[in-house]
Amino acid sequence: MILNLDEPAAWPKPLAEYLDQNHDLFLSWERQGEGTPGRKVSGFEYDQAIYGLRAVMRPYSLIGLHCTRLTDREIDHILAEGMQLPSGEMLARRVNDLLVAGEVTETIAARLIAENQADESGRTGMVWFCFFRPGIAGESGIGSFFQFWGGEALYNSHDGDPDTGAVLERVGVPCLIEAEVPIASLEPAGGLDFKIIRRYLIHRGFRTREPVDHEDRIKKPLPAHCIRRVIRHPDSEFRELTGCESWDAPLRP
Repeated sequence: MILNLDEPAAWPKPLAEYLDQNHDLFLSWERQGEGTPGRKVSGFEYDQAIYGLRAVMRPYSLIGLHCTRLTDREIDHILAEGMQLPSGEMLARRVNDLLVAGEVTETIAARLIAENQADESGRTGMVWFCFFRPGIAGESGIGSFFQFWGGEALYNSHDGDPDTGAVLERVGVPCLIEAEVPIASLEPAGGLDFKIIRRYLIHRGFRTREPVDHEDRIKKPLPAHCIRRVIRHPDSEFRELTGCESWDAPLRP
């Protein structure tokens, strides 16, 4: 079942009931964090309520968008096989596919395979999604994902290079992968529970300056039945969701 973050009034009954049962506790904790007088909530009490909330949320999925640049072959593979977790080995296979297809030279391929951050601990084995309209992040937040093929782990090492960087700008097409992302597959400490609570409290009249938009990563492959579609540039929906028409650097199709 899909959980629409933007519509608290339509949230599933088990989730709504759990939040209602713990309304006073969650509200007191938020006010406590802002220095507003009220009932004191212990860290232990709050943690226990959060663990319970996570258990209630596990059966649901969120609609997420992954910002990237892909070749037609890669799009077809994702639609048929789902999304796999990135690694240095996976990146090497993707680069070799470009070499076989004649889209890069042997020299460029060798450099791309040798110079990247794909196996770094903060990047390998995870795929990021935003659970809001990507355009909110602006050109500085998402522009490079669409400008360069291969993802941040690759373009971080090449975006300023006149040879390899130029090649990464030519390969593929800017895409949004829209998927049903199971909450159970998200990083448990990613903060979704806090955003859910704040959205609930806002719906009940509470005001907060804390962020409610959520981005998160999965650490398990996403099967094909979770992939809803791939939205390509320059489709009108891509332009609307990203706001790319107002960017300083036009996207290359």
